[in-house]
This record gives sequence, C-alpha cells and structure tokens, in this order.
Amino acid sequence: MSHRLVIKGCLRRARFTLDLDLDVDLTEPLGIMGATGAGKTTLLRVIAGLERDFSGLVQFCGEVWHDGDHSDRVPTHQRGLGVVFQDGRLLPGRTVESNLAFARQRARNMDAAVTYETLTEALDLNHLLTEPAEVLSGGERQRVALARALLARPRLLLLDEPFAANDAEHRQQLTAHLAEWLPAAGIPLVCVSHAAHELAQLTRQLIVLERGAVSAQGETHLLLAAQREAINNAAQAVTAVVMSTDSEHNTATLQLDQDAVGAVVSGKRVLLQPDPEDSGLGAALQPQPEENQH
Repeated sequence: MSHRLVIKGCLRRARFTLDLDLDVDLTEPLGIMGATGAGKTTLLRVIAGLERDFSGLVQFCGEVWHDGDHSDRVPTHQRGLGVVFQDGRLLPGRTVESNLAFARQRARNMDAAVTYETLTEALDLNHLLTEPAEVLSGGERQRVALARALLARPRLLLLDEPFAANDAEHRQQLTAHLAEWLPAAGIPLVCVSHAAHELAQLTRQLIVLERGAVSAQGETHLLLAAQREAINNAAQAVTAVVMSTDSEHNTATLQLDQDAVGAVVSGKRVLLQPDPEDSGLGAALQPQPEENQH
C-alpha cells in the first residue's frame, strides 16, 4: 500500500520562508535533518495542520488535508496523526495513566500492533502511571507522549527530536523499540532528529533542509555518509585525553593536546580523534548541535 505524502507551497514569515515541493512515498520511513533554523519543526507542523499561514497543498494517501489557503479542509484532530514534539505536550492536570487512557479512547478502530502493557513496560512508565504530568522530567514526558501517540494507532507518526531529553541508555532503547514496532504495525513515519544513528536505524529515506528548502534528498545511509565525509573534510583534527566521564548526562571532560591548544579558536569546528585502542569513545565524542524551534 502506498502512503504518498505531497506538500507543495510556502509559508512566509518576517525572517523565514519555508518553500516546499515534496512528493514522497512513506512506505519507507522518512527522516528530516538540517541545521538550526532550517525549518524542520515547521515542516512537521505543516503536515499536522498547525501552520494556518501555509499556502499550498498537503495531501496524504490521496486525501487532501490542506488546499490553497484553506488550512481547515481536514482539521488536525481528523487526520489520524500521532505527534511527539520535544516538549511532550501532555494533558495538564491529569496523571500519566489518564493521558494514556485519553489516547486509547480515541484510537482508530483497528487491532493494536503494540499493547498497552508492552508500551508501559518497554518505555519504563509503570512506576509513573499515578503521577501527574506536571511533575515528570523532560525525558519522562517524552516517553509518555510517545506511548500516547502509539496507543492512538495513528495513520502517520510525526516525531520531532522525540528522545532528546532522555539519557543515552533510554535513547538507545527507544530507538530499538521503535525500529521493531513501526514496521510490525505498518505505521508510516516522519522523524526529525540531529542524531545520525537514530536516523540510520529508524529511516530509509532522508531529506536535508537548508534555510526552509530541501537541499538534498535520497537514501538515508548515502546522505549520512556524505555528511560525515563533508564534516571530516571541513574539520581541523586535534587529539585530546578523556579526563572524566558523566554517564548520567552523557558528557565527558577532555584535555587538549598541548600542540592543539594554540590552534583551536572559539567558534572553529574541530574533529576529535580518540586513541584507536580506546573502544567506544569515537561515538561519545561526536558533536550534537542544538536547534531553536521554528
């Protein structure tokens, strides 16, 4: 079955323009990456019907969701979406269990590929079910939001840096679970992430946004390889010694090689080269940029 997504049009703001001409088959999960301010979150909001100023066409599976300037042709709540933004956006004044019950009551009438019990166990939520949403940490809120989105049995799942507030262990577990669940459930995916390893595991096709426009489109593994090569070519390589690590915050304290200190200046990109005999440090030292929301 084809899950064709068509987006043609633009969204203009004072200092930003999103100009799109996309036609992709979401039978293969789609990743979106790009620099800070490229328009990744805005693109997801256009698909979800949350950008009323978008002028153009949004169509999914042959169904026109947005046409011209008529953003309410198919309202957001009728699109059958599961959406997870970075901040979680849970229902206030309700417990975790109540937030999940809300999704189950409004789920599409189809068999669930992943059960409630499986989700709460795998996403480490059972001890949080009676807690109010307001007391949860950022990572906990994201995991509840993900469970809620999947319990709704969506036609399309939209993820915007859905694991960003979780520690490294939870991120690895969440990525592995989704990589197993989504194909089994047949749920199309559009995922925004800065983490190359998450995109590599979750998606098969990728678009790169640059200043509100698509600058590259193709197979995920090919575009990620090209990005790594470009970073390596542009970076100044320096050596450093790992002095200490903090597993809770996924950080490390480094001491630069004496010869590198004078060569490194503020704002310059550098490529750290760990000792080949130190296993696992290469992945830990890859830089992770931050993004402002559009």
